[in-house]
Amino acid sequence: MSGLFSTFNIAKRGMEVQQKAIDVTSHNIANANTAGYSRQRANIETTRPQSLGGMEAGQLGTGAQVSTVDRIRDTFLDYQVRNETSISGQYSTRDNFLSQIEDVFTEPSDTGISSLMGKFFDSWQQLSKQPQSSNARTVVVQQTLALTDALNHTYTQLKDLKNNAQSLIKNTVTDMNSTLNQIGELNKEIISVKNAGDTPNDLMDKRDLLIDQLSSKFNLSIDKKAFEGINLKPADVNGMKAPELVKADGDTQVARFSYISSMEKDPTDDSGTTYKITYYKLGNMDSENNKQTITLTNVSPDQAKEIEETRVIWSNSDGVATKADGYPLKDGSTVDVQELKLFSPTAGEVKGNITIQKDIDNYIDQVNKLAKSIAFTVNAVHSGMSSTTTNGFPDKDYMPLFVNKSVANYSVNGQIINLDDTLKNESEITAGNITVNKEILNDVMKLKTKTRDSNFAYADQNTVDGEGDGARALAIAQLKNNLLDIQDVGTTVNSRADLFDMSKGKAVLKDNGLTIENNNNGTTLEAYFKDSIDKLGVQAQEATRMVTNQQQLLDSLNQTKDSVSGVSLDEEMANLVQFQHAYSANAKVISTVDELLDVVVNGLKK
Repeated sequence: MSGLFSTFNIAKRGMEVQQKAIDVTSHNIANANTAGYSRQRANIETTRPQSLGGMEAGQLGTGAQVSTVDRIRDTFLDYQVRNETSISGQYSTRDNFLSQIEDVFTEPSDTGISSLMGKFFDSWQQLSKQPQSSNARTVVVQQTLALTDALNHTYTQLKDLKNNAQSLIKNTVTDMNSTLNQIGELNKEIISVKNAGDTPNDLMDKRDLLIDQLSSKFNLSIDKKAFEGINLKPADVNGMKAPELVKADGDTQVARFSYISSMEKDPTDDSGTTYKITYYKLGNMDSENNKQTITLTNVSPDQAKEIEETRVIWSNSDGVATKADGYPLKDGSTVDVQELKLFSPTAGEVKGNITIQKDIDNYIDQVNKLAKSIAFTVNAVHSGMSSTTTNGFPDKDYMPLFVNKSVANYSVNGQIINLDDTLKNESEITAGNITVNKEILNDVMKLKTKTRDSNFAYADQNTVDGEGDGARALAIAQLKNNLLDIQDVGTTVNSRADLFDMSKGKAVLKDNGLTIENNNNGTTLEAYFKDSIDKLGVQAQEATRMVTNQQQLLDSLNQTKDSVSGVSLDEEMANLVQFQHAYSANAKVISTVDELLDVVVNGLKK
């Protein structure tokens, strides 16, 4: 029945409702600067009305109640932000490393490889004018050494950058696994709280914040389940049949990631298609107990390169590598390369690290091609021999200018003691091991500069040409403008003989080695290197542009997201005043009812 006590209860409920609304507003204000917090709203609804019955037909309201406390969140905006964050993570990583690669090459500058190549050929030009001058010869040798030192330094720095990228991948793997474990635990708590009938808004905010952070590592996919639970997996499952990283059903058998620390060819396999990989479970290298090995068979060169650059593999929750069906690969097992599942997302920091390693490998390959081309051509003209050995006299190149420093050995007086091995391994010259023959460093008069030096093992044996003959020095200087098949070095060109193979349409060495006929399909040394630097510049600009564009897009999306989910102190203060007045009004109703009850109880006595 309606009456004063019913009115009293309505007012009491009203005060409780406003008190809860004030609590929610206070919580919003307290977390205005909390990362990942979504503002909350108390949903107020009427309580079940009272039927009057009898002569008083109809229903009488019984007040209000807080039905739920909801967080304000737009799931589509979340999806957009996470998707763009993955792309931003990829290009931020690329931009960082590409700028470091630019610093390695330092082009254009007076100390860069391009400038040193120019000085190298210019020094030979000057030597051709005064070949008898020991000073001019010293300048040539020192400029040559400066060039090889620059190539060595560039190679080493690029290798260090690649190692840094791989270390970053290892750290990323451990971070991803740790974040996934936290998300999994929060997922369980959220389901438990929701199942008990409560709304775990703050726990869901924490989970979403971790998911936002994880999205910078790789692009992910989320399936919502009952009781606010989620299933989380990468957007690119790479053929995995059980790719879930977080599950809502409480199943602890979830996928994780491990890190390949090394990869080596099996020396017992002559085919060169068997590799032994070493990986650490969950990327944790703090203990050797986490170390695992697997032997892979039927590995092609492209697959070997992909594994070496990717480094991240799918594993189970314990970190043991698995096949596509989730079956673990036991430590020490031998499997076909197809059984090992690499994790290669299409976006995120992991993708950025994988692609930047490919770029670094390409630039290492290009400086190696440059070093080989310089060594092959200059050694060929310097000796007059299109290969390291010949059927004529001399029977070999007794005084190569460029040598492989990892092979060449010298006696106490500075003479090569393993010339045959040194010549044989000229084909293995790279930017990392190219250097100047110490015999020539110690005695610059051993440089070959004359027309018929090609007919003699050593320069001092040539008594035919005059002291002023600098024809061979001039020929080396003119290599600067020769068109060479540099792009094929390392593939179809692996030695001097390959570079000057007439049957394959390569360049031709003639006139005692003084002339190299241009290869119309080739390019100059300077142009080849400049093309590489130009490509690097374009890649760096693209990465910087993408970072800028993605940042602007993310700023816009986050601004929209904040307008929906963020806390506005002005709005909360206005709400606080509104709830305060409502609370006061309900209190006034109670005060009025109290006065009326006083009239009923005490006033009727008078």
